[in-house]
Amino acid sequence: MPKSKLANLHKMPGIKTVSGDYTEITRTQYNAIKLVMKGKQGKNRTSRELKHSNVWLDRRIRAIDENKYYITEDEDA
Repeated sequence: MPKSKLANLHKMPGIKTVSGDYTEITRTQYNAIKLVMKGKQGKNRTSRELKHSNVWLDRRIRAIDENKYYITEDEDA
């Protein structure tokens, strides 16, 4: 990944380096996924809102559980 891209990443605690093992998510996706993880919103509703499948959501939940993710800026922000 180019250094210019790395400069734009918002690394969360527990992330030491960025590699192909990490899952990229936007801040909006992260916040929605955290609602699911806290039991405040259902997985189906979140999948619809994010316009992705439950499988896509499950993979991101697993990445967050394992601290293998990094957050990029939202495209609309």
